[in-house]
Amino acid sequence: MATHRVAHGRRVLVVEDEMSIVVMIEDTLLELGAEIVGPAAWLDAALELAREDAIDVAVLDINIHGGSSYPVADVLAERGIPFMFCSGYGDWALEERHRARPRLTKPFSGGDLADRLIELLGAQPG
Repeated sequence: MATHRVAHGRRVLVVEDEMSIVVMIEDTLLELGAEIVGPAAWLDAALELAREDAIDVAVLDINIHGGSSYPVADVLAERGIPFMFCSGYGDWALEERHRARPRLTKPFSGGDLADRLIELLGAQPG
């Protein structure tokens, strides 16, 4: 896995409704030293966090309780906050405006998540 605590103090929004995946994401983020925002499993809660919280990057499941996370992605894009999708769907299922966004295909490992997160944080000031 990537360098230990490389994301120290960075705030990561987690939008995911499958508890087993939430636990794996949280474990990975904590190992990297990140602060977890959420996790949000419902669209309304995710939108509120995306609009109002201080966030460095985000990890978004596409399908969550209450709909898809595309409205959350739109808010993050407007705020200039980098994010990645985590989904079992192929590119064909992504809305066109978000097809170029980074994506992890489920199932993914903690190492895969860490590597992608480090890439996203690399473009952001620390």
